[in-house]
Amino acid sequence: MPHAPLPPEFAGSAFTTAQARAAGVGRGRLRGRDVTSPHRGVHIALSDARDDDVMARCERLIPVLAPHHWFSHRTAARIWGIPLRPGYHPVESLHVISIGSRAPLRHAGTTGWVTKDARVRTEMFGVLPVVSPADTWCHLAARSAVIEGEVISHEWLVAAGDFLTTGRRRRGGERDAPLYTVDDLRAAIERRGSRRGIAELRRALTDVRSPVDSPYETRLRLGLVRAGLPEPDVQVPIMTPAGIRHADLGYPAARVLIEYQGDEHRASRERWLRDLTRVQLFQDAGYHVILVGAADVDPDCSALAERVARVLRGENTR
Repeated sequence: MPHAPLPPEFAGSAFTTAQARAAGVGRGRLRGRDVTSPHRGVHIALSDARDDDVMARCERLIPVLAPHHWFSHRTAARIWGIPLRPGYHPVESLHVISIGSRAPLRHAGTTGWVTKDARVRTEMFGVLPVVSPADTWCHLAARSAVIEGEVISHEWLVAAGDFLTTGRRRRGGERDAPLYTVDDLRAAIERRGSRRGIAELRRALTDVRSPVDSPYETRLRLGLVRAGLPEPDVQVPIMTPAGIRHADLGYPAARVLIEYQGDEHRASRERWLRDLTRVQLFQDAGYHVILVGAADVDPDCSALAERVARVLRGENTR
């Protein structure tokens, strides 16, 4: 016998067991094959629960959140688009912080945090209550914030800071305003006082640069410095026969530029051709261009650093 349809107010959204009962939906109906339970005490029509992205998972948790609950740490970073490693996994814990409460959220599939600090800033991202990007960056320095039991590495903490201080690039090459400035991040650090992770955050802040378009560019820059080379400039403006173009990294005084070739070149022929043209323009303007891929950065930049050093010394310039 077909099940009775769920009340229209439940269409497209999650609801709690209590809400179901108040609407006259019994336990038997909630056990129907067309209803699933993504979290304990939370239900949603199966047809509305097929999206495994982090936003959808967070939305399904909203019915059990109290006003003092805010998405935080790794989950907040996912919401804001802050680059992290490892990448998103559809069964990873959702991090929720209780602000002004001693009791963490205890719910299947979540990691609960607590803070009495009312200075933690929060915002709404659509319907999602989430810790602000700057405070999220600070939270990432906490143990277990990114990988259970571990601390985020220095280079990825810097990459997150680079992201927050770099506006998104539009299709025409223009940039949106960045979410934050270095001064904003510094203020967020100061609000945390002497909590754990402060030293790591201050160290990371000294290495934050902008604009930087990808975490691999951050890791490349830091890797070259770690190998003993001078720090390259970011987004180097070069006057070319077609006007000003920007190289990812470079040593303009030595007329040496570094271009990172990401995976998007395999997915977008248009992007590949556009970047190829830019490289040719740099060469026409008299610059030596070093093309770099992920294999030059992982696990480290030692081999690449030797190559760049030779070019800076005037060796192997062809």
